[in-house]
Formats: sequence, structure tokens, C-alpha cells
Amino acid sequence: LITVLPKKMPAVVKALQGIGAVCSLHSVSGQHDLVAMAAVEGVAAMDELTDAIGAIDGVERTTTAVILGTKFER
Repeated sequence: LITVLPKKMPAVVKALQGIGAVCSLHSVSGQHDLVAMAAVEGVAAMDELTDAIGAIDGVERTTTAVILGTKFER
């Protein structure tokens, strides 16, 4: 979950598009502006990824949630 500073959305989207681990990016309503879905090999890689996303100019805040399992998918 990513919160973006006003007027920085295009630059943040472009930066996230350049990160190979980010598989998809969705705009959402509510407290956050974007949901980035990513796939990494482990906890250390997730730590590096969240640091990289947080360092993008225009990213105000990130919240990470790890998917533990999928109950169903259509």
C-alpha cells in the first residue's frame, strides 16, 4: 500500500514500473493511493524492495502486507 504526494503520481508510477519485482500496480480509493503487487525470493529481498519503494521521490508512506495464502482466485 503506497501513499503518494500530490502531483507526484506519474513519476511514482514510472519509477515503480522500472522495478522488476513489482508485478502489477493498482490505484485505489481510501487512505492509500496505490497497491503494488510484488514477488520476491524472501524476507531480505522484501526488505530491500520496501526500502527502494520508500526511497522513490513522491512516495509519502508505505505499508507492507505479506499474502500468507490464497483462499480462492477467479
